Amino acid sequence: MADGMIWLIKVLSCMGVLLISFSKADNYTVVFAIDEIVLKMNKNIQTILKNSQLLTEADALSDVHFVTIVSDNNDSLTTLDKVSAKLEDGIIALVDMTSPNVASTLSSFASTLGISYVSVVDNSYYRYRPVDPSLNYNVEPTATEMLRVIADIVRDDELNNVAIVYDETFDIQNTPRRILTNVPAQHLYVKMKDDLQETQKQVEMLKRVEIANIFIIGSRENAPKFLEVANGIDHFNVNWFFLTKDSKLTCLNCMNEVRVIVITATPQPPAKTQYDIFMNQILTDSFNRDSFKTDEALVYDIIRIFKKAIANTTDLLPVAYPNSYNVTTKNDTLYRQSQALVKSLRQVTIDGVYGPLDFENGFTRYRFTLMINQMKFKSGNVIDSKEVGNWTEAAEQKDRLKLANDIKSLTRSDKKKFYKIVTVSDIPPFVYKLLSPNDTYKGYCIDLLNKIAENMDFDFDIYESPDNLYGSMDENGHWNGAIKELIDKKADIAIGPISVMAERENVIDFTVPYYDLVGLTILMKKPEFDYSLVKFLSVLDTEVWFCIIGAFFLFSILICVFDKLSPFSYQNNTIDWNGEGSEPRVFTLKEGIWFCMMSLTPQGGGETPRALSGRLVAATWWLFGFIIIATYTANLAAFLTVSRLETPIESLDDLSTQFKVKYAPMNGSNALIYFNRMADIEKKFYGIWKNMSLDDSLGAVERAKLAVWDYPVSDKYTKLWETMQESVFPADKEEALQRVLTGEFAYIGDATVNKYATLTNCEVWEVGEEFSRKPYALAVQEGSPLRSQLSNVILQLINQRELEELKTKWWHMDELNCPDIEDESDGISIRNIGGVFLVIVIGSALALITLVIECYWYKYKPRQKKKLNVITSKDELAKSDSVAMANGFPSTNQLMNGHNNDIETIVNGKFPMVEEGHSNGGFIELTERL
Repeated sequence: MADGMIWLIKVLSCMGVLLISFSKADNYTVVFAIDEIVLKMNKNIQTILKNSQLLTEADALSDVHFVTIVSDNNDSLTTLDKVSAKLEDGIIALVDMTSPNVASTLSSFASTLGISYVSVVDNSYYRYRPVDPSLNYNVEPTATEMLRVIADIVRDDELNNVAIVYDETFDIQNTPRRILTNVPAQHLYVKMKDDLQETQKQVEMLKRVEIANIFIIGSRENAPKFLEVANGIDHFNVNWFFLTKDSKLTCLNCMNEVRVIVITATPQPPAKTQYDIFMNQILTDSFNRDSFKTDEALVYDIIRIFKKAIANTTDLLPVAYPNSYNVTTKNDTLYRQSQALVKSLRQVTIDGVYGPLDFENGFTRYRFTLMINQMKFKSGNVIDSKEVGNWTEAAEQKDRLKLANDIKSLTRSDKKKFYKIVTVSDIPPFVYKLLSPNDTYKGYCIDLLNKIAENMDFDFDIYESPDNLYGSMDENGHWNGAIKELIDKKADIAIGPISVMAERENVIDFTVPYYDLVGLTILMKKPEFDYSLVKFLSVLDTEVWFCIIGAFFLFSILICVFDKLSPFSYQNNTIDWNGEGSEPRVFTLKEGIWFCMMSLTPQGGGETPRALSGRLVAATWWLFGFIIIATYTANLAAFLTVSRLETPIESLDDLSTQFKVKYAPMNGSNALIYFNRMADIEKKFYGIWKNMSLDDSLGAVERAKLAVWDYPVSDKYTKLWETMQESVFPADKEEALQRVLTGEFAYIGDATVNKYATLTNCEVWEVGEEFSRKPYALAVQEGSPLRSQLSNVILQLINQRELEELKTKWWHMDELNCPDIEDESDGISIRNIGGVFLVIVIGSALALITLVIECYWYKYKPRQKKKLNVITSKDELAKSDSVAMANGFPSTNQLMNGHNNDIETIVNGKFPMVEEGHSNGGFIELTERL
């Protein structure tokens, strides 16, 4: 009967008459207009709608048909045509799951025809109101509620530099990007690309702009692709968040360890179990917990709501419009029917798959419980997974986001922060580059960086500036070196001996200085001094010394010979000495040598020869010695004076006023910029002065005031710059040092560089005082929060005197023990006059040796003489014994062995009788022997 009534309505409608049957129908049709992107992301929706008859519940009408219309995202008229075509067969309601662009048209169309309109579109951002709210039943899309968790996380953790990477799942591209509206956080939106190379560029862009927190909002098919690309980039250490309508995240190609906060909706029993059974019933593939999708579950629950609402609505008939575009007025009966259906829909409350579904505040929405899990992936596997919190819809933020007791922040990860450090190598002792496969670095700044990293808990990677410069600005305002790396955001920190300069502070930021004020100094080769212990001998030529020695021995021999041959000398007339006073001097060769030697000293030679010829020889020697000593003394004074006449270079002014030594700074260095700009300023000042001087309009008073500044205006740096340009700028420090060592060249550079050169090379020295002094500091990108963080750590290290310890360590590590430079104005050093003391040492040593010989000779000669006397005495004693025995006296042995009485007799003066004829000589001898 219903089919016949519908056919009649169609016929009469063609005739311009609308007829509606009021008898109850056997089945009802509900049209689902669904966006093609939603169907693409949720492939089971159409299957659910087709098999809705299998869904049976108590108090629900089972005979309801649900048909699907696929909507083009941007073509509302085509979608309207499809809906209009379905109206020809009769429908009871229109469910809108299209985009906001299409939803406004469908809503107006349904209101005009008086059809029940169910909106599952977030159209609140467009601020249009339904034409007739009584015909509208609003179901909040799952995406709208789930996206609120992002703002709560950003607020709760006070995140900044946030990126929202999305695909088409949440339909963000069709709504204003108001996810973080009124949230104080810098953020940007990035739509995921299907092309791998484009995804690579997106990830590199996020790294370049220093994004610290990335929210991936998408499907579990697309999100891993982006995450895997990012995982393959070194040191891209960010906080990862993943919000999905799906129920599981995998990352099969994540080789490096990565931590992701995964936010998913949690199905709720008992509807979860019923849904699981239903899906496994209608699908050929297995359906499990990991297959749940929030949009598919929402369609399932909307079907359930419709079946209950239709069952509770009486006199509900399908309405057919053969030509819906010609309808201009509503039918009251149809209108009230649609209102009744909408009222019934609002009254239905069910336990949905993801939580209770009831109508409140103009919407029917899930009361979601979003689970927040921390997952760690490595080598394609999940190595750790734990629940860290949950989120539920509530009025207050503090009641929505709840973290586990042991979790303080969702952004805390096991990995440290990572920064790219740019530097310039081979500037000891600040930065050394070790010749190893890993290109490691050491030095004062590297130790400082390690202490800062330990304090701030971050990792870093050091690389060298492409042009090996710290950076300067050219005439066009373009920068190079490490400064350019910071400007281009390729590096986070620049470290090394970087001078704080005004033009640099315009484009980057500096921390507090970590080193003292450092200026420019002059590096020159040390003056060469001819040190010699016998430098006093170099006054005269070697040939002259040999002639003097030859003359000395010649005259010593002549005096000896003349004294020997002259008949008037003492040794030839000893009888002339009467014995009074000291004995006259006999001039042997020894005495001649001594006389000539002593004649050269203030002590004098002593007694002269007595003969006139000898005295003439002595006088000749005296005259010769006087001339030689006077000549030596005069030449020695002149020799020492000449060595002090050359004035050394001691300052920049001395360097500018001489023409012998060339000088220049290194090409591209701060020193070069300094002299160039100083010369330019002088040139400008000269131009100003010249214009003022030639200004005829100046009055007498102004001209008088101007006359104080006499011509020429200072052109010190102009001349210096011109000379430097002629000298050619060294390309690097090695070339500069080589030119200093091999020629008349002075290098002007940083005091620290020159100081290190003097500590490691004894052939160079620093000249003059420092000028143009500036502090050293670390450089960061302009506006970077690292500036204050690094400054606080540096101040802490300064207070703890750790930087002083680093100075001591690195400045003395490679220091050589170089000799001090002799200041000729202070007098002759011991290294030049030490030979005089050597004469004393040698003379004293000779005297000591002579004394030993004399002592030995004195002790040895008497012993030899005594031995000779003993031998002589034995011979005489033997003769005496024979004489004594011949005269009747005992021998010596007999006297010693038994003739004591005889001895007593002799001692008592009684002598034994001797035979007549014997001489008394034997007795006398015996007496002498005794």
